[in-house]
Amino acid sequence: MKKTLSKIAFALSLTVMISTNAQASATQESVGCGLGTMIFQNTNGLLWSLFALTTNTTTFQTVSMTFGLLNCPAGASVRGRIASFIEFNKPELAIEIAQGKGERLLALVEMYGVKESDRAAAISALKSNQVAIFIHKSSDDIQDEMDKTLQPFVS
Repeated sequence: MKKTLSKIAFALSLTVMISTNAQASATQESVGCGLGTMIFQNTNGLLWSLFALTTNTTTFQTVSMTFGLLNCPAGASVRGRIASFIEFNKPELAIEIAQGKGERLLALVEMYGVKESDRAAAISALKSNQVAIFIHKSSDDIQDEMDKTLQPFVS
């Protein structure tokens, strides 16, 4: 009985691993940047993703993201925070940009690093370009359009 149960558990574990590996073929996009991604860059599967993710998070990924080291683009952490902010506040940001005022809008231009003396002009530029910004559905495309609009105001 014990032997049969262990065979069944082993077969079930093997089935889960195989099906999970088949579903997790695009692993490198999901684990971010850092040392783990570089070490396990030519691997596919959930297990390798977990190794890469664990290595990324237990090594100095924050430093890598901040300074653009170990396969991380410079400013990745700032871009990631802005992306999360846009995703979480998208409907409210659309309204506030259309109105040209609001707490979220002020927080956004601060996150971009717009100097206080340029904030009114940056907000005006976002307001003028709001249709081009929010015609996009994905937060990444919205952020790319905001990047273009705010580029002259970012130091």
